[in-house]
Amino acid sequence: DASGAWMAAIEAAVGEKDVQVVFLNAGFILTGMFEQNAVQAHLANLHCNLTANIWLSHYLYGRMLARSLPGCIVFTSSSASYIPNPFAALYAATKSGVSAFAASLAVEARPRGIHVHSIHPSPVNSRFTAGGGNEVQQRKIEAMATFYKFASGPEALPQRFLSHIGRAAVVADVGGVSVGLRLVVQLLGYNFIALVTALTAHLTPDYKMHATKAAKSGKRA
Repeated sequence: DASGAWMAAIEAAVGEKDVQVVFLNAGFILTGMFEQNAVQAHLANLHCNLTANIWLSHYLYGRMLARSLPGCIVFTSSSASYIPNPFAALYAATKSGVSAFAASLAVEARPRGIHVHSIHPSPVNSRFTAGGGNEVQQRKIEAMATFYKFASGPEALPQRFLSHIGRAAVVADVGGVSVGLRLVVQLLGYNFIALVTALTAHLTPDYKMHATKAAKSGKRA
């Protein structure tokens, strides 16, 4: 939640330990038309994916600075942060926030010996598409299922993440899907892609399916 009341448990667990290596990975996705999910569900998505990262990084980063300790903070973001994401609007917004926050904090932190990174992994075979352990309704997105045909196992990621700390890009695209999407965005431009997506989305099977279901839900309401 936004209050950060849960941070008391984190602070108690940390105690007097020197925590210098921080990986912030928690997140889940809500799918479907924006209006199909309650605003409370969207805000829960926001607080899990973005607000929690701010609470945790502020606390742990501040401790490193106070103790003059070197270290790193690594955020798991997504290629969803730099492309339009119909049917997962809050997920895209939160991951954009994570990446922008990490890139900006990295500028402040690096001269102080703390490396901050945002990693955009390609699809990973995990419980993510089933709600990540959260009791949320997941509506299928065919376009996302197509990308998951190229998914890797979670065991492939740790070494890729570690290889970037202090040595490679602050914001890093990892895997063929993320790199490929980045190249498309660099070539065509985000503004152009957003316009084309808005103009053509209604022609796609995903849009037709979700719009039909949203309309039926609206009539029942």
